[in-house]
Formats: sequence, structure tokens, C-alpha cells
Amino acid sequence: MLGALRRLFIFLSVVLLLVGSGAALWLRWKVHASLPTLDGVLNVPGLAAPVEVLRDARGVPHIRAQSIPDAIFAQGFVTAQDRLWQMDLHRRHAEGTLSAVFGARTLPTDIQNRTLGLGRAAEEVFSATSPDERRLFSAYARGVNAFIFAHRGRLPIEFAILRYQPSPWREVDSVAAGLNLSASLSNSWHDDLAREHVTARVGPGLAADLYPDHSPYDVPVAEVPSSDKPQHAELVPTAPGALLADSAAEAFSDRQAFAASLASNDWVVSGAHTRSGKPLLANDPHLGHSVPSIWYMVHLKAPGLDVSGVSLPGVPYVIIGHNEDIAWGVTNTAPDVQDLYAETFDPRNPRKYLHNGLWVDAVVRNETIVVRDRSDYHLSVVATRHGPIVSHDGGRNLALQWTLLSTQPVGTPFLKIDRAGNWPEFTAALRDFKVPMQNFVYADTQGNIGYYAAGLVPIRHQGNGAVPVPGITDDYDWTGFIPFEKLPQSFNPPEGIIATANGRIVPDAYPYFITARWDAPYRTARIFERLREGSAFTPSGMLRIQADIYSIEDVWLAKQLLAAAVRRPPSAPDVQYALGLLRGWDGEARADSAATLVVEVTRHALLARILKPKLGEHLSLYDWPMSTTFLQNVIEPKLARWLPPGDADFDATLTGSLEDGVRQIPALVHGQSHAAWKWGDTNSLTFHHPLGGLPLLGHWLNVGPFPQPGTGTTVKQTTPHLGPSMRMVADFSDWDQSLQNITLGESGQVASPYYRDQFSAWYEGRSYPMLFTDAAVEKDAIHKLVLEPER
Repeated sequence: MLGALRRLFIFLSVVLLLVGSGAALWLRWKVHASLPTLDGVLNVPGLAAPVEVLRDARGVPHIRAQSIPDAIFAQGFVTAQDRLWQMDLHRRHAEGTLSAVFGARTLPTDIQNRTLGLGRAAEEVFSATSPDERRLFSAYARGVNAFIFAHRGRLPIEFAILRYQPSPWREVDSVAAGLNLSASLSNSWHDDLAREHVTARVGPGLAADLYPDHSPYDVPVAEVPSSDKPQHAELVPTAPGALLADSAAEAFSDRQAFAASLASNDWVVSGAHTRSGKPLLANDPHLGHSVPSIWYMVHLKAPGLDVSGVSLPGVPYVIIGHNEDIAWGVTNTAPDVQDLYAETFDPRNPRKYLHNGLWVDAVVRNETIVVRDRSDYHLSVVATRHGPIVSHDGGRNLALQWTLLSTQPVGTPFLKIDRAGNWPEFTAALRDFKVPMQNFVYADTQGNIGYYAAGLVPIRHQGNGAVPVPGITDDYDWTGFIPFEKLPQSFNPPEGIIATANGRIVPDAYPYFITARWDAPYRTARIFERLREGSAFTPSGMLRIQADIYSIEDVWLAKQLLAAAVRRPPSAPDVQYALGLLRGWDGEARADSAATLVVEVTRHALLARILKPKLGEHLSLYDWPMSTTFLQNVIEPKLARWLPPGDADFDATLTGSLEDGVRQIPALVHGQSHAAWKWGDTNSLTFHHPLGGLPLLGHWLNVGPFPQPGTGTTVKQTTPHLGPSMRMVADFSDWDQSLQNITLGESGQVASPYYRDQFSAWYEGRSYPMLFTDAAVEKDAIHKLVLEPER
């Protein structure tokens, strides 16, 4: 009997080994078979003339076409070669069809985006584009489809793992893919609810302390418009949309889509500050990390177009970059463009709501969401004149008004930007840029530098949208938008420096409300500090500033802790050791920095120590980007109303918080030794592939973990989930000396040599030449593919 069992066990083990080996061999064959053709000649239906695609040492395609439509067609083709599955995910995310592929785990995300109506919004945006614009979107779609149709049996491995085929790419899919990023950059209504709850708990007086919107570190860059008061608003009617249900929980892993962007850096300096005497422009947008990289680098060249930079997979044109005459960079302004309205519905007829004393019909839309291996999910979306009902918080029906759901909210200005040759042409193109509002920095070959915050920002009848307001009357309605001419802007400022990092951009005299939720000011302050130190900058000098990890925020708190410890010295050995670290610290948040770890854990402990007596169980609702400004406003003037019960003074509060923080360190570093006190290990980064959580695939598809230097408020902003998504430095003295790189690589295919070849440079703060001239591109090209029209 035992012998038979032993033979059965051996037989089953052999079978499992053979099956596993066979699966591994099949997987290896499949991933290599799916790699695209990068050399030779391909006959491609849909082209008017041959297109040449040269790829440099990092696989960046330099597309040379005889017309702009053919260039855009080729952009669609080569982007699909490298990023087709990512593109399919982007459109599915926006259109709410992820669950058809992933099953029930993505249903909350689909519910959210179906209720938001992003797919419907994309249809409206595309229908409003000009015929010329539609033709180019069509060219891009035909390029994508040319790749899909020619590679049906050799598509990226993710399609095989998930056992589905991509549907043909539609023009509107490009708009939907762009709306993903737009939506993530202007999503704040949850903050309004949290602020309402916190204010109800502490009262308006203490809430005013908790939510500062000014700091001594602010460096506003915008000029005050010529008139002090708004004379008129650009009236853009808002259309009822559809939004979020309370059941919309966290997505299956929204790392595959766009995590909310809380930060980015861009700056430009005039020739007075550079070695060459020509401007330098730098940009490093901070977005959620993902595999593949969010951006796709590309160079488009055709008669009337010569532009290089990064594109968004699924979307035509270059989004950030330079052409022969100008360069531009972008950061998120993050204006308050989402308002919640408490609507009153008729208890006898829940499809009617109250408006100015009358019961009016709500818009009701029924959605069917296909869920793999389960029954379809049926969703009913209700929208009022303000927008969709997104929450039932406190038993209320809260409707969301959002610029993204306004009539024709999203323009398509990037071809005009890509072709602009001067400041008037550039700003004229920005008129079409509606959402999300962005800070654009600019420079040109004539030596000019400029700044424009372009996008829709509402003007309200009253209030500022910081908390939900009654929706039964017009009292809190939007009356229009800030006129384009009055948006924040600057041109050739006397200092010759412009920099934005999501902080306050407008002076107090600016007559319009943008937001109260500016980002922490420390990155902006540090960038200006570094730029003001030099007068002969080069591209490598700009790159060093992008990699700066000096923490103004942590240095302030370290000084406060050291001063408090003199007056109230702690006795615990670990705390004494921590104070010794702070005394010798240079303020740099290196990966091996123990001092940074001490200050970071202490700051969180300090906030909790001060706030918990007031907020109790609502403590987690307080999430404000300028929370350290709140601490500065409390600690420095010693505001007694915030002194925690039991603390004799704020010195006791500071040393007690240090003790609280230090006690947390052993659990964070998984050890008792002081040698394990390394900040980077607690701030580690892994780039997660959407399928990286499946058995055996994570080690293969994910990239990481790696310890990280920097903090959430250093110029090199680092968190476990967010950081620089690309770096660019445009050099007007020699375009070929410009620098650019993305996080991982151009390809989303794991067997490609371009899957993660840029990671080391990104991680270490290095970069690569952003080749532009014909001579430089041809010299560095290692692949040449010619796309021939099908005869």
C-alpha cells in the first residue's frame, strides 16, 4: 500500500513538473514572439506615403513622415508596438469596462467611472472637435489598428494571460485615455466632506487654524491682472453628468491607471542665469508609479511639425516637450473645481428634486456593467442640474458639479502647442486647454520666458466650495469661469526666474479664488533658493536641482526638537541617540539617513498628539497638504488653544512627540539595532504591474523594491507610490544637449530590452540626451523601420 502511494506521489510530482516546465517554456516563447518588429520594411494599410522610424539607444521612436496625418498614424502604430495593453487598460478604465476582463475585483472602479460618466464625457468632447482634429484622431486610431490587425496572434503577453483580444481602437478611445489623467488631477470632493466633518467637530475657529492657505515660504509667480475686479465671466453651461456611488471602494489596483497627482516641478530661467546665455527649462511631473511608465517618449517630424517630448499612450501628439522654437513644461495647479450640493428629493417621487421652490425632473441613467464569470451588474445613476449624486453622506443626496462634466470641458490644444513658434501662438493654443487647470512654463529661442495657468476655474455666486452647500436654490451656483485673459500669468519677469511646484501661485491681490488647498510650499521655496544661488547654469545643473533632497520641512522641525530638548531634556537612551543624530544632520534626506527617519516619524506623532484631543476618532479625516504650516503656526507663537492636555508647554509637546515617534521605529525597521535606522527602507518603492499580484508573476513583472531618498516635500519628491514620472531639461543653446528620461523604459513588454533600461538613470538622478537634430538622431539610431503604404 505504501509503495503504491509512493509511486502515485512520484507520478503526480513528475506530471506537475512537466506541466510547470511546459508553462514556463510556453510563457518564454510567447513573450518573445510578441515583441514588435523594429527593423526592416513593413507594408501598412492606411498610409499615404512611406514613414521612417528611427529608434535610438533607449528605443525612443523618431518618426519622419511626409505629412502630419502620416506622422500621427505612425505615432499610433509605434505606441501600440510598445504599449498596446496599457492603452487598452486606459480606455477600459475611463469607459468602465475593466470588469469584463478582470472580474468582480474591478467592479468598484467601473461603478465609479460609469457613474462619473467619463466615457460619455469623452463622446461629447470628441463630437465637439473640429473636422481637422477628427481626421488626426482617426489617423492615430488607424495606426493603432494597423498594428492590432497585423499582430493578432502575437499581441502582448497580458492579453494571453487574461484570455481576451483587444477591440479595434476608436477615435474616442484616445479622448477617454486622456480623461483618465484629467480626472485624477482634479479630484477633491472627498476632501470637502472630510473638512466638513472636521469643522463640525472642532468649530469654525479652530478649523481656520487647521486649514492654512498661506505660508512665509510662498513664492507667487503670477502677476495681478490689470483690473482689480472681474467684469464678466466666460459662461459655459454645465451639463448633468453621472458620478460615484457609495459602494465605489478602492479599485483592484489602480496602480495600473493614474494615481492622483499631488505634486510636480517646473521652472525656467532666462539666459542671464545660464552659462550659454540662452534659457533653460526643466520639468519633472510627479504622478503615481506604474508598470509600464505613464509617459511614452516620441519625436514627430513632418512638414510643419518637428516636436519631441513625452506623449500619453493612447493619445496623439506630444504633451510636454519642445519644438524648433519653444519649450514648455507642466505642473498641476489643482484648483477647486469640484463642488458638492445637498439636493432635496421629493419623498413621493424620488426622481424629482427641489429647485427654487419647484420640483424638477432628475436625469436617470441605467448602466449595465459586464462582469467576467458573474452576472451583469445593473447601475442606476441619478443626476441633478449640478451633476451626479455621488454620496449619501449623513443621509444627504450630494450632487457633484465638476468642470470635467461641463459642456465642451476638454479642448485638444496639443497640436497647436506642438507647432507654436512664439508666446502669442502658445497662449492662443492654451485657450483650448480646459481641464485640468495646469501651470505651463515657457521659453523660446528669442530668449523670452513665460508662465500661464490655463484651464477652467469656476466663479461662484457665493462661497468657495470648501464644504458641501445647499442645492435647493441658486445661491451657491457657478456663474461662469475666470476669463482666460485674467488667469494667472507672467511674461519675462525682471528676476528672470519662474518656478512652480503646486504651491500658491497668486499674490493676495489676485481678484479670483483658485483654491484654498495649495500644496506644501517647501519644494517651491527650495527651487527658488537653488536657482537664486547660481548664474551659470547648465542642463546638468538643472538635473541636480531636480534630484535635490534637502528637506526644509524636516530641518524646521529638527531645530524645534533640539531647542525643546535643551529646556526639557528627555532621558530615554533611544531618544538621546535620536537627538545626537539631529545635531549632526545636514538636512539631506538620504536613503541611509537615520535623522530623516527620526524627524518624519516625529512629525506624524506631533500632529497626532496635538490633534487627537480635539478630533478623537475623526483624526484620520484631517489630511491637509499644508499641515506642517499648521504646526509652524501653532508651535512658533505657542498657541495655547492647541496645547495638548497634560503638557505643561510646547517644549513638553515636542519632546513627548519625539519619544512617541522613536518608539515606533523598531517596528518600522524590523529590528532593535540603531544601524537599522535608515529612512530609505521605510520609504521603499516598487513599480507594480497590474498583474504583478498574481502568483509567480510579481517577481517577473514588477520592478522593486528599492529604498528611496527624499521625502514628500523635497524637490525630488518621493513616496512609496508617487514621484517623478519623467525628467526633462530643454537647452536652447543646443537642442541635442537637452535631457530627458522616464521611470522605466519605452516598452511595456517584459522581454523587451526597453522594459526597464532607463530605471537606473531615473533612480540615480542621471538622464540621457534628448536627441533632436537629424545628424544626432541618425548617429545614435540603432533601429530603422520603414512603414510602407500597402499597394
